[in-house]
Parts: sequence; C-alpha cells; structure tokens
Amino acid sequence: IFRPIGRAAPTAVNLWRADANGANQKQLTSGSNQNEPVCSRDGKWVYFVDLGEKAGVIKRVPVEGGQPETVLDDGSSFYALSPDDKTLLTLEVRDPDHKVMLAFRTIGTTEKRTIEADPRARTNYEFLPDTKAVAYIVQEQGVDNLWLQPLDGGARRQLTHFTSELITTFAFSPDGSKIGFVRGHADSDAILLRDDSH
Repeated sequence: IFRPIGRAAPTAVNLWRADANGANQKQLTSGSNQNEPVCSRDGKWVYFVDLGEKAGVIKRVPVEGGQPETVLDDGSSFYALSPDDKTLLTLEVRDPDHKVMLAFRTIGTTEKRTIEADPRARTNYEFLPDTKAVAYIVQEQGVDNLWLQPLDGGARRQLTHFTSELITTFAFSPDGSKIGFVRGHADSDAILLRDDSH
C-alpha cells in the first residue's frame, strides 16, 4: 500500500495498492487526504484515517478495491489494529479529569472499554502479538525506551533499557520473540540573528 501525492488529482493524497513486484497498481481511495494505512492480518482490508471529510474518520477498504466503509467516526487521528483484526485502539480524553485514556473498541460492534494511559507515553502504541498488552515509547532524559501496559489492569513495566538514542518506529515479529526498531538521533544547530540597525 502506498500514498502517491497528486497522482489522481493535483493536490490529492490517496491510497493505492500494488503487487510485491510493483505490478497491478490500483487506486483504493479517492478524496483529498487518506493517511496511516494498515493492512489487516488476514490480508482482506486496508484500514486508514480519512482526513479529507473531517478530522479523524477511521475507514477500511478491501485490499483488492471496492467501496470504503466507516469503522469509527469520533475524531480519532491515531489508531492501532490488533493482530487478530478484532479490536481498534484509539485515544480519548476523560471529561471529569482530562486524563488520556486508551479506548479499545470491538470492530463491528458498539463495545468499548477504557484504561488509563501512561501520561509519559508518546502516541504510537502497538499491540503485542498475543493482544494481552500494548507497547509504547517513553522518553526520559533524552532517551527513548519501550514500555508495556497489560490490558488486564496489571502494572506497567519497562521492556527495553537503552541508554542513548531515540526510537522512531518499532514492530514485533508475528510470534512476539523479536522487536524491530528504527533508532537514531537528531542534530541541530542554533543561529542567533541580531538586528544592529538601531
């Protein structure tokens, strides 16, 4: 699945599919801006965020093409799909105390349950392959590490113990025995501009 800019219309960013060798390219979505594509594990669906209609509509479309359907229409711009293709994780803010909550929604139903999110977490959660926990990134003293939050209410725990660098993205192998990371750092220089004309 890829997102060419301006291929279908001058300013549109749509989702397209192609075979692994690049052949059989086909446009899957239309409109102005579709983002964050994720393929279901069974290979039947592409989930995505449609930012064209209004902020944060999560939809899905068959991998082979067809009419997209709305999965969640509550303004969510972040989501994670569980490995069993049954649950969507989104974030929401609890009204009474304004705490960020993890909202787990069973796809195809109105069922939802929430647990309190780690206030240190960045918004890139991933389900573990066994769907019993989610992993997320916490930055402390300029270093990123992965933490786990069990979905049964158990205590959060640190998964990695890096002493340097930032984590850009991560993913679990299907059996959960390995984690792949993109890690690095950002260098920047500051330049002071002073107006000496006064």
